[in-house]
Amino acid sequence: MNPETGHHAEPPPSGHKWFDITIAVCILLVSVSSLIVAVVHSETLEKMAEANSRLVEANSWPYLGYGTGNSEGPNDNTIEMRIANNGVGPAKLETAELKWNGKAQRTAADFLQACCGYKPDPGRDRLWRDLVTGRVLRAGETISFITLFQAAGEDLVWERLNHARLSPALSINICYCSVFDECWTEDVLRMSLTPRHVERCTTPKTSFEAPTWK
Repeated sequence: MNPETGHHAEPPPSGHKWFDITIAVCILLVSVSSLIVAVVHSETLEKMAEANSRLVEANSWPYLGYGTGNSEGPNDNTIEMRIANNGVGPAKLETAELKWNGKAQRTAADFLQACCGYKPDPGRDRLWRDLVTGRVLRAGETISFITLFQAAGEDLVWERLNHARLSPALSINICYCSVFDECWTEDVLRMSLTPRHVERCTTPKTSFEAPTWK
């Protein structure tokens, strides 16, 4: 016994040619309209998803800046050099390169010796430093990576650093990333609102105050 093949039910013709043509055209227009609505709806959803993605990225955008200041007190005069996250999201500090007159400096002491004739004092550690890289800087957080206390009866090194901290001869290039691994690199002394976007951070030949575990 042969199985019966299925048949598609079709509406019977009305017997009026133009009426049947009009019905067919209406059905075609409804189908085309539904397709257009579906395409427009899909494009709208894509634009909304893109806008939401940009909003999330904007709300997690880090932005590094440089700050410096000096203070005078009854016991000590100090100069501070700082890195601040002025953005709205945390910054992963990947690499740092500090240069004085175009030459990369490995440590804060190296920089102070090159710019200002600094020599360590065995009797008093008047240089405080903090690591820049290998850490996450929250929005609004600041690192004082160099703090120099003025030695009693000695003004030369302190005065030289007072000028060097804002000198065109100084550059501090930092590469940092957002929590979404979008990365930027910039000389933070230049305070650019458009830091250079990079695919990833690469370690410079001479890193500044790199953590020992890197």
